[in-house]
Amino acid sequence: MKPLSSARAASDTRHRIMAANSQPRRIKLVGLGSGGAAIVTSIDTASLRDVQIVIPDSGAAALSELADAEMIFVVTCSGDDLALAPEIKLIARAANVMITGILVQSGAAQVELPVLRAASDMLIVATDASYVSDMLEQLGA
Repeated sequence: MKPLSSARAASDTRHRIMAANSQPRRIKLVGLGSGGAAIVTSIDTASLRDVQIVIPDSGAAALSELADAEMIFVVTCSGDDLALAPEIKLIARAANVMITGILVQSGAAQVELPVLRAASDMLIVATDASYVSDMLEQLGA
């Protein structure tokens, strides 16, 4: 496929609406394990709309915060405990909510990749923790 020239790309985007054309979504950003929790708590949510950070410790109390979510992003790192990932999937399925799993890995993912893949509708593998906040900003959160 031939890349678009910059003039063609500019003409293709000139009709875009510069304002949001949909209602804001209630996004839950879940940090699983110590690495995932560290990433989500480092994100400045003051500049993001409708993003709530959830760090489940070990059970239903924190997972009940997912009840009104419209989008769920599960953030984890290589070596993190993903025992709650299947429970998050069950909550999301009951509410008909899509889950995006984000694995920030510094080396080869051993156990995390298959577990997170099974608990996610879409899986993203990133090598830098800044990807999470950049992605949320690009989604218009």
